[in-house]
Amino acid sequence: MPIRVITAAAIFDGHDAAIGIFRRILQSQGCEVIHLGHDRGADEVARAAVQEDAHAVAITSYQGGAVEMFTHTKEILDEEGFGHVFLFGGGGGTILPHEIEHLRGNGISRIYSPDDGRELGLVGMVRDAMNQASGIDLLDGSRFDSISGPVDADDHGMVSLLLTMAENSQPDEFYDALSKARSRDSESGCPVVGITGTGGAGKSSLMDEVMLRIRRDNPDARVALLATDPTRKKTGGALLGDRIRMNSLSDHKLFMRSFASRDSGREIAECVDRAVEVCKAVGFDLVIVETSGIGQGNDAITEVADTSIYVTTREYGAPSQLEKLAALDFADIVVLNKFDRPGAEDALTEIRKQFLRNREAFDENPESMPVVPTIASQFADAGVDRLWEMMSALLNERFGTDFSASEPRLDPDGLPNRDTPIPPKRQGYLAEVASTVRDYHKRSEEVARSVRQVQQLEAAAKLLKSPSKGGTRQELLNEANEIRSSIPEAAWASLDEFDSKSEAYRSGQASYTVRGKEIPVKTTHETLSGTRVPRVALPTTEDWGDKLLWIRKENIPGSFPYRLGESNATESLLNGWSFDRKW
Repeated sequence: MPIRVITAAAIFDGHDAAIGIFRRILQSQGCEVIHLGHDRGADEVARAAVQEDAHAVAITSYQGGAVEMFTHTKEILDEEGFGHVFLFGGGGGTILPHEIEHLRGNGISRIYSPDDGRELGLVGMVRDAMNQASGIDLLDGSRFDSISGPVDADDHGMVSLLLTMAENSQPDEFYDALSKARSRDSESGCPVVGITGTGGAGKSSLMDEVMLRIRRDNPDARVALLATDPTRKKTGGALLGDRIRMNSLSDHKLFMRSFASRDSGREIAECVDRAVEVCKAVGFDLVIVETSGIGQGNDAITEVADTSIYVTTREYGAPSQLEKLAALDFADIVVLNKFDRPGAEDALTEIRKQFLRNREAFDENPESMPVVPTIASQFADAGVDRLWEMMSALLNERFGTDFSASEPRLDPDGLPNRDTPIPPKRQGYLAEVASTVRDYHKRSEEVARSVRQVQQLEAAAKLLKSPSKGGTRQELLNEANEIRSSIPEAAWASLDEFDSKSEAYRSGQASYTVRGKEIPVKTTHETLSGTRVPRVALPTTEDWGDKLLWIRKENIPGSFPYRLGESNATESLLNGWSFDRKW
C-alpha cells in the first residue's frame, strides 16, 4: 500500500513554493499526495487527513504561527481518533529551535530545521519522513475492531476506514466488515452520478459548485464525492489534486475521498465500485464519482454510475472531433464549462448539433438538447444553477428522489451571464501600462536632449565675446531660445527645484513640510574622524540633460518616481501619468 500524504501550507501563508517542491518530491518517491494548496487552516488539514485516511500530514509554515498551526491540527486529529497520523513539516528559520522542541514535546512527529536541510538535503528529508511514516499500518486489524455495528454517513472517520478496506483489503474481509457497518437496507440505495471529461475541463471546480447548490437547496442531503487521479507508472506516485478545488468541504454533510488509479490503467480506480457500495450502505443520499481526464474512447464511468455527465471546454479541436467522442453517446448531460472564453458560443452550437445527431433526434430543436454552458469559476453562476436543476429533475424522475433546485436566473438569451471582471475594452490594460511607461522614458530622453542642447548653445554663445562675432553669438542665442520654447516649463521647474534641494542637502540641514509644519532633517553624518558624509549622494554632473534624466528616473527621497522605496510601483506609475501630462 503506497504512503498517503496530505500536503498544505498553513493558514495566512501565501508561500506555497516550499510545499509545492515537497509534494513533487513525495510523489517522485512513490507517495500518493493529496494536495490542499496554501492558506489552509488546521481544521481543513485535519478533516482531509481523516476523510482520506492518510499516513502523514506535511505542512509548511512561514507566517510565524507554526506552533498554533501544528498543535491545533494534532489536537483535532487526536479528537477524531486519528492520533496515529505522522505530522511533519518545516518553516525554515521562522520556526525557532525552542519552538521545535516545544512541538516535539506536544506530539508533533518531526519539524525539519535549516540544519536538517543542510545535512539531509530536500530528498533526504522526504525519505526520512517516509521511513517514519511507513511504520504506520493502516490495515492493522485493531483499527477495524470498532466496526462492530451500523455506521452512519455523518461519522466520517468510520466511513474513511471502510473506504480504506474497500481499496486495500481482501474481498471477504471487506464484505464482512461492510455487513456489520450497514445502516441502510441494501434494497434502498441512492443514485450514483458519474462525472467525466477531459483533463483541465474544470470537473472538480464544477462539482464544488454543484455540491454547494445541493446543500443550499437540500440542507439535510448528505453527499459523497469519490474522485480518481492517475498513478504515474514511472514512480508509482500520484498527485490527488482534486481536493484543492473543493471549498465546499467545510460542510459536515459533504464527504470526499481521493483514489489513485494504481494498477487499473483506466480513468477510475479498481476499488470505486466497492467504495460506492460503502457510501450506499452508510446512508449517503447521493454519490458522485469523478474520473481522471479521459480520451475520446473512454467510458469506464458507465460501469459504476447510474447517470453520467460529460464535461468539456471549447478546446476540443475541429467540430469533426466531436464525432469521435464516446461520451456523447452515453452522457445524459453534457456540460460546456469555461463558457466565458472566446469561441464558446460556437462550440455550444456544435456540441448541441452533434448530440442531436448521436441521438438521431432530428425532429427536435438543437437548443432543447441537454447541453449546459457553465462558468464554474464565476460567483453564483446561473449556468451551474441550470446544471443542478437538470440533474435534480433527472434524478427525481429516474430514481424517485425528492431533490429540490432553485430556478436559475439566466440572461434573456437563456445563457449564463458572461460579463468578465475586466471589460473587453480594458483587457489589454497591462499593455497600456507598459506602453505608458515606455512613452514616459522616451519623452524623458527627448526633453533631456533638448535641455542639453540649450545648455551647450548658451555656453558656446558666452565664449563669443568679440564684437566681430556678435552676429554668430546672437544666432546661437536665437537657436537656444527657439529650442527652449519647445521644452515644457515643468522641466525647467524640476531643474530649479533640484538645484535648490541639492544646495540644502549639501548645507547639512534640509526640511520638509507636513500639514503646515516644517520638519528639519540632517542631511550629513559626521564620522569619528570628523568627516561630513552626505546621507544622500546626489549626482554632481553639470550637464542639464543628465540631471533631468536622473530626476525623471531616480530623484531624491520622497519625490516622483519614488525609486528609494517610499512608495509602491502602482503609486509611482499613477503619479508618473499625472506628472507626464505636464510635459
